[in-house]
Amino acid sequence: MAAALSKKTEKKRALAHEGHVVQSRYFFFETRPQSKAELAIVFGGHEKCAPDFEIKRNTYPYFVIEIPVHGRCKLNVEKREYELRKGVIGGFMPGMKHHYKSDPATPMEHIFIAFTGTRAKELFRTLGLDKNNVMPLSKPGEMLYLAETILKKGLQKNEWTQQLCASYLLALLLEQSADLSDSEVSSTLSKRTYQHCRKYIDENFSHIVGPGQVAKACDINVRYLSRLFKQFAKITPHEYIMRLKLNKAASLLLMSNLRVRDIAGQVGFEDPYHFSRNFKKFHGRSPRHYRDAHLK
Repeated sequence: MAAALSKKTEKKRALAHEGHVVQSRYFFFETRPQSKAELAIVFGGHEKCAPDFEIKRNTYPYFVIEIPVHGRCKLNVEKREYELRKGVIGGFMPGMKHHYKSDPATPMEHIFIAFTGTRAKELFRTLGLDKNNVMPLSKPGEMLYLAETILKKGLQKNEWTQQLCASYLLALLLEQSADLSDSEVSSTLSKRTYQHCRKYIDENFSHIVGPGQVAKACDINVRYLSRLFKQFAKITPHEYIMRLKLNKAASLLLMSNLRVRDIAGQVGFEDPYHFSRNFKKFHGRSPRHYRDAHLK
């Protein structure tokens, strides 16, 4: 009788599951469905799927990303079919109809994360998963490491776990988005030109006098340079150069015994008074007061 009852209970549990799994580990946070955090994980986990693993849902309340570890699985999202396998990232947004079906010969093993937040949709779209629900991972090893770290931290559940997991998830999404935007396929000519000019500035800002020098070095018109920075950086090239100079100057003030005059020269200011005025405007203190405030 007990055996029969056990079998009946087991059958009910199997029917209750959306998909059969051989092995699983899950973690859960107390995140509210309408969380005001920029990015907040609701739950996640690791599953080794059975050969008959299958899930059909008409909708789902959270954003979901999938990082396959081994095996294969068909994922159909809004009537578009993809293959989940190692080396790709998959996902879908709330409201998207989806259907998982594991490959019986090589069942999928995967890490998944369900999340929400005020920036969730923006990050998902930047990643490109709103249009193509499965995409190649730009750096499979690094992305898998970040996913495994989220899983590890989530299972530990200490005081800072939730914030740490959200930070690792943000890093994962931004790393993938950055490499996607840098690719030749997705990047427009104007975006590539902007990136080329920004790279030149990043490597030479200490010695750059003004935007005209950048435009000449990058073989473009200075007005076009200005339009590119306003479009992609939301600031002018002059502001970008100046911020780099003044942040380097602040670092030198706190990490060296150089005179203010010498620091001004190292970041490309011939006139130390002009340097001090710009430094105070940006950092809120004169160079000397900035040094004194932090070192005394």
